[in-house]
Amino acid sequence: MRVHLDPIGGVAGDMFIAAILDAKPEWYGDMCAAIRIAGLPQEVGLSLLPHSDFALTGMRFNVDELGVHEHHHTLFSKIRNMLSGSGLDPQVRQIALDIFCLLAEAEAAVHGKSVEAISFHEVGEWDSIADIVGAAFLIDKLSASWTVSALPLGRGRVETSHGVLPVPTPATVKLLEGFSFDDDGLDGERITPTGAAILAYLKPQQTGAGQAGKL
Repeated sequence: MRVHLDPIGGVAGDMFIAAILDAKPEWYGDMCAAIRIAGLPQEVGLSLLPHSDFALTGMRFNVDELGVHEHHHTLFSKIRNMLSGSGLDPQVRQIALDIFCLLAEAEAAVHGKSVEAISFHEVGEWDSIADIVGAAFLIDKLSASWTVSALPLGRGRVETSHGVLPVPTPATVKLLEGFSFDDDGLDGERITPTGAAILAYLKPQQTGAGQAGKL
């Protein structure tokens, strides 16, 4: 099987999950069960709902953290230990660990730290942990080869736990070295670090040449 990603709106963990489940909605229940096995508290809600922006229709994957303490500045080692000790299927567990490791290595490179010293803020919260485990489940389930069109560049600034950063952020740039980009003129962060880490793991073949060149 070959899966082609056409990231017109960008790439993020929840967008990746929603796109796959739009084609394979029957996998939603098993994916949610895997996310729970990884350690997601019952108080955190998961939902897959129809979504329309008046131009395109599809699905939206949501993680509701209301009433749950956020995991501010979660060490990579803590996330790694949580996943390693979980009852996830070994293949799914390894994919999730590999994606997190790519993200930690990129953050370490741009901040001049060791991987073990890396702590996550946005990525350490339950929504991003759920996104990465959910993506790992679907990647394993599909067992596909992947292709991707040129990625949207984005522009401007984004506020993060590290302060205000340029778009794309340094970690995203590091993860997507060699990928082709298009500048469609739209502002904002088009590819999140989580989405970039998923793409870096997939190593998709790129189709076409981006007008904005390569990172």
